Amino acid sequence: MLPDIRQLLLRSGPCLDSLALLEFYLLALENPVLKWPLILLRLKFSPDILEKIRAAELPPEEKGRLFSGAMTLFRSGATYKTTAANRSPLTDRAILARVRPGDLLLETGVSDGISAAGLLEAVKDAEILLSDRQTGLRYRDRGFARFFYNSEDGALSLKIPGFYFCTGTGTGEIPADAGSISLLNPLVQEKFKAVKLIRFDIFSGSLPRKANVIKCANVLSNIGFSPEQMRDAVANLEKNLAEDGWLFIAQNNSRYKGGEAFFALQKSGNTLILREEINEHELLPHVRSPLFADLVREER
Repeated sequence: MLPDIRQLLLRSGPCLDSLALLEFYLLALENPVLKWPLILLRLKFSPDILEKIRAAELPPEEKGRLFSGAMTLFRSGATYKTTAANRSPLTDRAILARVRPGDLLLETGVSDGISAAGLLEAVKDAEILLSDRQTGLRYRDRGFARFFYNSEDGALSLKIPGFYFCTGTGTGEIPADAGSISLLNPLVQEKFKAVKLIRFDIFSGSLPRKANVIKCANVLSNIGFSPEQMRDAVANLEKNLAEDGWLFIAQNNSRYKGGEAFFALQKSGNTLILREEINEHELLPHVRSPLFADLVREER
């Protein structure tokens, strides 16, 4: 399949992968005078910047901040990550009220894992698993070029001295000898040494042990997914829940009061009961529609 030329041009551009330049770029994005000239320059950062941050002699908090900032900037095929610490405080508080000692808590779609820092700090005597469809990127060097392989969909990106190409095309099987770049934030890695970032697809993934609580935040939305796809995801997450377990579906958006909305579903047999909702999450009309009738019911 030929690449979309427009998307290739938008996602490709000059690339230096400098930590100093990254620091300036992130600051400039907050300045209305500097922001748009930089965007028009189409300056890019490749996945290599993540390894440079990880290896840098910087305080863990600074490495964590830069890592999350870089994650929102680079492109590799369909990969586009947004991440921030403590994004969903309302949801996290509701979750903490239901987690019990010995429980398994799974947070899905964590990107670099920094969004789970609050839960990792607060949860005691329970196991937390962080998951995403993509836990790392693969790469292989060929001469002066470095090829990046998106492990989620096999899409190819290419870095040559001074430039980064994001082709958006699939490559098939990733070479067995390809190197790996972890997407786990170094602050999370250093502060919570036992934490695991596992690959889990909300549409088809299966956990070795059923979870007592699943948090699915900033993953499912009307942008990018059809109602049928979202039902498939909820149905698969229900299969991965223990009896009486809880599924929290959350979203951060400025249109919600306080910038956050969530609803909580509790498993009962083969169905989910809508127990709680805050700020009218955009998925609720679908959940209450006939499409979900055999999967979700309202609390009586």
